[in-house]
Amino acid sequence: MTLREWLYFHNVMHRHYTHYRGRKMLKPPFDWVVLGDIIDETSPELVIEIGSYEGATTLWIADHLDAIGSDAQVIGIDITQPPAVTHPRISWVTGDCLDEAVLAQVVDLAGERRGLVIEDSDHKLHITKRILELYYRFVAPGNYLIVEDTITEFLQLPPFPGPLEAVHDFVAVHPEFAIDRTREKYILTYNPMGYLLRCR
Repeated sequence: MTLREWLYFHNVMHRHYTHYRGRKMLKPPFDWVVLGDIIDETSPELVIEIGSYEGATTLWIADHLDAIGSDAQVIGIDITQPPAVTHPRISWVTGDCLDEAVLAQVVDLAGERRGLVIEDSDHKLHITKRILELYYRFVAPGNYLIVEDTITEFLQLPPFPGPLEAVHDFVAVHPEFAIDRTREKYILTYNPMGYLLRCR
């Protein structure tokens, strides 16, 4: 591991957390702002977050939807439910997002709603590819499937290959999605080429 890679992995990912309402958030501030822009501009009826860690991003999304007067619902999926993270619009689904029973719960909670999906779980190539195939159905035309931490491949950090290769494989067989690099407008992002716009 090079010095650059060591500094990124240890100092950025594991020490310098962003916080929201006392909970750690593994998201840099610029990506936080872009997420808010996407929600404001696309008005999703539903937001699904796969991989919630301590629930900070999930809670922020719910609070942001409150602030803009939306009636959207939020579904958080994780192996373990973040403790003490409650909000009237958040529904938690606990378990492996690839499990059929978990997916069935998400389908039931989503109903006819479609919107924004954020994939931030296990970033191994084969797992990310499977998640994208199972969950793109919940993305509304004009909204996004966000694949987080594609930067790992730019820095050749494990898992390698990982989410970025999964993105390329996915868009190659799903022409209804396009990589939208305008969402990288602040340059510094953990998600280069990870903003997938559903065009139709």
